[in-house]
Amino acid sequence: MKAVLDRRLALTLAASAAVFPATRVVARGPDDRWAEGVFQLYRGLINSHDFSLLERHVIASDAVFVFSDQRHEGIAAVRAGFERTWSILPDEVYEMTEGEWLIDGADFAACTFRYSYRGTLADGRLLSGGGQGINLFRRTEGRWRLTFEQLTPDTRTAAA
Repeated sequence: MKAVLDRRLALTLAASAAVFPATRVVARGPDDRWAEGVFQLYRGLINSHDFSLLERHVIASDAVFVFSDQRHEGIAAVRAGFERTWSILPDEVYEMTEGEWLIDGADFAACTFRYSYRGTLADGRLLSGGGQGINLFRRTEGRWRLTFEQLTPDTRTAAA
């Protein structure tokens, strides 16, 4: 199933790239008038652990988030996924780096990024990890919203 979803995503991005040529986005600041702005808002708000802020400023009501172990469809399911993570790692610090814009169209945009997280479990053990992700954005009613996120574990080859 995961392979089918990954293939569909790759085909969708390839088709979109033909219609919306890839360009590098110049950072425009944390403003929901641009996809880059919503990405910056997301990076800034995620560590507040306040899903209401993410819902109000970043995440679309029909969003789909695919984490390594679960798929969440719709804002209620996405909220539950975030809140589950924050209950396991209440002091989680999440970072998104190396953003690269693949598509920057009038109504659709896509970027890839590296992510990392760290936090403390209830029993005091530290937990950390990371990987790569992709965000798809859509402009609706004049505002950009994050409509799809997929996170996968790190696939970089370890140094020999």
